[in-house]
Formats: sequence, C-alpha cells, structure tokens
Amino acid sequence: MIVDFNELPMDALQVGSKAYVLAAMSQKGMPVPAGLILSHLPQDENDWQIVKSWWQKQSMQPLAVRSSAFGEDSEEMSFAGQNQTFLNIKTFESLKEAILACFLSVDREASQSYRQYFMGEKTDVPMNVVLQIMVDAKYAGVYFSVNPTHSEDGAVLEYIEGLGEALVSGQVDPYQASKKESTGPLTRDILEKVFLLGEKIEKTLTQQIDMEWAIDSSNELFLLQARPITAARSETTQTKLIEKERKRIEETMNEDTWWDGQTFAEWTGQPSRLTYEVWKRAFAPGGAFDDSLHELGYLGFSEREYSPHESILDQIFGRAYVNMAKMVPLYFGPIPYRIDPLPRPHLKFDWHKISATGIFNTPKSLWKMIQVGWNMSANRRTWIEKSRKELIEYKSKMQYPQDSDLYKSWETSEILIRFQKEVDNFSKIRLKWPLVLVVLIEATHQSLRTILKSIVGADKVEDTLQRWMGAGLKTATYEMNRYFSKAQIEPKKRKFFFSRYGHRGPGELELSHPRWQELSENAFGSGGQNAEVLHSKVDIETEIKTYKTFKEAIVKEEWGLLKDLLELREQWKMEILRPYAHIRYTALEIGRRTNLGNDIFHLTMEEISSLVEGELSLESLQTIIRERKEELNAYKSVYLPDVLLKNELAKNLDNKEVGLDSMRGVALSHGMVKGHVRIVNNPSEVDFSSWPDDAILVAPATDPGWTSLLTRSRGVIVERGGVLSHCAIVAREMGLPAIKLPRATTLLKENDFILIDGHHGSVKNDNA
Repeated sequence: MIVDFNELPMDALQVGSKAYVLAAMSQKGMPVPAGLILSHLPQDENDWQIVKSWWQKQSMQPLAVRSSAFGEDSEEMSFAGQNQTFLNIKTFESLKEAILACFLSVDREASQSYRQYFMGEKTDVPMNVVLQIMVDAKYAGVYFSVNPTHSEDGAVLEYIEGLGEALVSGQVDPYQASKKESTGPLTRDILEKVFLLGEKIEKTLTQQIDMEWAIDSSNELFLLQARPITAARSETTQTKLIEKERKRIEETMNEDTWWDGQTFAEWTGQPSRLTYEVWKRAFAPGGAFDDSLHELGYLGFSEREYSPHESILDQIFGRAYVNMAKMVPLYFGPIPYRIDPLPRPHLKFDWHKISATGIFNTPKSLWKMIQVGWNMSANRRTWIEKSRKELIEYKSKMQYPQDSDLYKSWETSEILIRFQKEVDNFSKIRLKWPLVLVVLIEATHQSLRTILKSIVGADKVEDTLQRWMGAGLKTATYEMNRYFSKAQIEPKKRKFFFSRYGHRGPGELELSHPRWQELSENAFGSGGQNAEVLHSKVDIETEIKTYKTFKEAIVKEEWGLLKDLLELREQWKMEILRPYAHIRYTALEIGRRTNLGNDIFHLTMEEISSLVEGELSLESLQTIIRERKEELNAYKSVYLPDVLLKNELAKNLDNKEVGLDSMRGVALSHGMVKGHVRIVNNPSEVDFSSWPDDAILVAPATDPGWTSLLTRSRGVIVERGGVLSHCAIVAREMGLPAIKLPRATTLLKENDFILIDGHHGSVKNDNA
C-alpha cells in the first residue's frame, strides 16, 4: 500500500502509530504537512512512479523520511532513536536511498534489542515509512499535555530556533514554556496557538500526548508528530496512588488480617488484571480450591454466615495474596482459633472469636479436625494414587495443539466462547489436584522436618532436606531443563523441544508473557551455552540407614511421600499449563481484533466479553487500562514480603534499605560460589553477549521458564519463594547455590562481586 495521508482508511492500523495519527489528524483538518505512507519497499518502476508523481504534486519540496514500525510511538514504547530518520531530501535518488535505509533500519541490532525488551520479539515487525514535506522551521519544539516528570504541573513545551532534531537529540538547551510563564523569543500569542493545538489533539486522541511542532517564517504552525506520552508519571502521582491503596487496605481489612503470597512466589512482579482474575476465581466459592478442600475432608465454602462468600485471594499493591484470616472457617467452621503466621503458620486459640455459634459448633469442629488429621496421616498414599490416575486420564483427554495462531481463522464469537470456557475450566476444574498436592506437600514436609529434627538436630534439618531434594527428586521440570540445555547446544533438537514444551516459557504464570513456541529461536538467546544439566547423586536410603534409629521406617515413608508429591505436582503443572496457554492465545486474538493488542491483559474476563459483545466501548476500556497501568507502575516501588501482616504494613511501605552486613536470607539450595551480580526482572531483557561466565542471577523470583538464564549462572538469589518453591527445586536439581534474600534487587548492584552461601543463606561482598 502506497497512500496519501488524506486517503488512508481509518481501519489501516497496521501502518504504525506515527503514520496513522498523522493521517487521522490531517483528515480532521489539523495543520499537518502533506505526507505519503509506504507500507512496503517499492518493488518495481510502477511503485516508484507513484512515489515520484506524489512528490511532483508537492512541487518537489524537500522531504523528511521517517519510520513508522508497528508498536513504535505507542503508549508504552516510543522507540526513540531506534529506527532511522532522514531530513531535507531533495533528489529522487537520495529519496530512494533514504526509503531503503529506513525499511532496513527495523532489522538493526539496536532496534531489535529494543523490541526484544519491550515486546518479547525481534523479528516480523511490520515496517512502514512516512514521507512528509519539510517545514522550513524558524522554531521547532515538543509539547507535552502533562509534564512527564511532574504531572501536577500540567501542559508544558520546549522549543529551539531552527529544526527540532537538535532539540530531541539533546544537542541544544531549549527554551521552556507553561501556561503561566515562558522563556525565549516566541510571543504568548504564538505559544497559545501551540497549547490550543495540543489540547485539540489530546481531545481527539482521548489521551495525554507528546506533540512535535514547527513554526515557519510566516509564523504558521504545523503538526509534525503526535503520540501518547510514554512516561507521564511523577513521584507525586505515585505517592498518591500508593497512599490511596494503603488507605483502601486500612479501611476494608480487619486489624488481625494477614496474607500469604508464597503460592504465587513465581510471579516476578504484579500480575496483569486478567491473570489475577483467573486465579481469583479459583479461590472463590465453587472454584478449584473449594473442591480441593472438600477432597481432603475440610469444610470449604458454605452458605453459612461464618463462611466467606467471595474469593479469599486479595490484590495488595497489585500483587496476589491469600487472605489467611478467612481460611479457618474454610477448614473447620466457626471455632475460636486463628492461624498465626509466625514462626510457621499454626492454629492458636483466640478468645475474641468465642461466640454462641462457635460454642455450639466446637464439638463438631473438633471431631472434624481429628478426622482430617487422621486422613492427612493415613491416606496420603491413597490421594497420591488417585491424583496420578486423574493425571493419566487428564493427559489422554487434553491433547492441546501447540499453535498460538490457531484462532486466527475462527469467528470472533467462537473465540470468545472458547476463551470463557478455558478460563472457567482452569479456575474450577484443572487446578483442583495441584492445589490438593500443595496442601499435602506442606503437611508432609512439616512432618518430615519434625522427625528429622529429633534425629539429626535442628541445625542440620534444612541442610539434610536440601541435599535429599537436590539428589532424590527427578521432576518433569528437571527433564524440561535437560531438554532445553540440549537444544541450546544443538539447534537441530529445538523443534523437538518446542513440540514437547512450547506451551511453557519465562514468567509462564503471567498470561501476558509469551510462551517458548512464540519466542521460537529467541527462546535460546545468543552467546555461549553451558554444558548439559546433570543430576547430582546421593543414596538417600543408605544415608537413612546410617542414622541407626527405630524411626528409620517412618523417615523412609515420609521422604517417599514427599518425593512422590513434589514430582507429581510438577507433572500436573506441566499438563495444566497447556490449556492455560490457550487462555493467552484466545485473549491475544481478541486483542488483535479489537485493536487492544497486549493491553487486553489489563482487562477482566467480564470486560473482555462486554467489549466483544458491544456492551462496553473501546474508548471507555482504554481509559480503564491507562489507569491500571499507572497503578501497577506506581506499585513497583513497593516491596512486600511473602507473608504480609496488616499491622506491619506501614513498616513495609517504609521500604528502608537494609545494610550490607544484614544480607542474610533463607537457604534454598546447597553450595558456595563467588561471582558477578546480574539483576534481571524480565528474561527477555538480557543481552547474553555481555553475560559473564561467573554470573550470579538476582531476581524478584524465577520459574522453570528462566532456564536459559539458570543454565548460564553459577548461583541464584531471589526475593520470594520458599524451600518447596519451583525455583528452589530447579536450583537444587541443577546444582546451583540459591538463597531467598528480601530486597535483593535493591541491596545488590549490577556487577557487584559477591559470595553466596547456599548452606547458611548469606551473601557477602567479596571484592578482594
């Protein structure tokens, strides 16, 4: 397609934000210099003649040639300086060269790396080129409808004499102006014209904008470019949003409320709204968690007044936490007990909870507690076998295709039905057995710890369990990592890897993150590869015999149960992530068709359904999306621990850094190693060409999808996750020392040379 600004169809969004906005504003009568959009490199003389004829109609005035790649100049990604611009083109031969160079610039390493970081992809990005009549600028500048660093200041602009390139490149210090004051030679009358044009465009686009403009020698004003502001947040705005959330928690939560976030420790940041809503449904009445409680003999949700009637999953500063204050009634009903979080979660008598209903129900509840306790002790093997049988049946039925493009040929109504069905099935059915196993794992782990403590002593319990779990387990995740490592070394094996594991990927619990099959070859990164992952070997049964204790049989039984439960949990996770990926694929296709793209993940299931069915407008949802993005960005500065107590919330929000002498955390995996720190929040941002051989990976959390980084690291430090987390198990299976250290990403600095001690959970700076 080669088309004039004034002839571009308004559904042709594929031309990129820059070209689309200029064409739209031109068609609405804004003062946009004449322009031509090229959606492809001219292929023959006929194409070039169309370009030349258009230019001749413009009296062959000098041209600017700019890129308009897909995603460029969007609300999140400015692509500032990533693709090329050519100014003052005066000959047809120069124009040909500039157009060719502009199309090729999308494949430059800088542009690819930018896309890899922000979009999770390097290739196949639609590229367009804009030709636009140059303005003989006497003055040129940039207008922001809100100050990008202090949004409370309102609209501001900067300008210089001559072309604006010197301004945007930072070569010249600009004059500045706001609604109230200004510097420089432009009169208030002319500045007012710029402010009025900015306000008109902001109203037309219904969002805050960044506008490039120019004034010629006749004092005529021209619009050169307009785009959403990419960083219109101030510290004041962030503070207000944080205070608003704190106030909400203070006013709506009981004083004795506390939350457990360990179930979701793999989420490296705040989940998108869609991801949170999917899991929130699982912890609501009738959800998979309710079903898992019934399976284990607990009460679960009920219609009684004492039972919660909504999800027990809360969102605290954008993160997902299980509200433990609501858990006791789900276990045994209205008993005068609460769950205390420290030193480990346990039931504790609470006289404040004594009530007539509680007194009446206590005998029945105590009998229920005895029954469940007996079942937990005696019937774990039965549940394991039942879960294993269910898994075999599940695998035989759930043969999902590994194809993220599957839904492109479907009708929109069909995709919406499939999307709703996948969410419903995942939240109500597919999570049941994984959640049953989580409860059984915790109970068995505590039982084994108690027994081992009486044999090896309190100081050696964790050390012993770490060795056993590092050598004795052989999970589905271990097998996946082994295959990944082989495919990393031998590219011909990559198709086999994708066919088996393509539904998984970095940050896989977050629906907005791409799966490995979507990343394709980029999943393996570049640079040198480490050797294949090898499993450590320890004869656990022989070690147990050396204890020479009458508890030998009990230790073997408890260890065997824990091993089977952990391995079974990983097998279930491997399988349920297949349909989970299809929640992402259906949402993505709906996002593509509604022009929301990846922003679709900032909406709830109900909002997505209402959009498709025409009950909510795209404009109203875009406003909601912007607000949610702003909240999540503000919450990034808030550190919250795995276990959060409401009465300690103020202390957590203080976010005071701990001194380097206090860098002691929790040991997750054995070993001691020195290396250079590499802080990673998203695996797709990593440049492996600069990745050191002795890298210590430091991250908020990891999951099995971080394999490409784990295989290149000597050790791991995470801020979240316990000894039974996937991160801990993977680290032990790969023989990597690992610890959990709260605030690690702020305590440590990039390239610090440190010693991590996976035996004692400590970190020391070691610059000697």
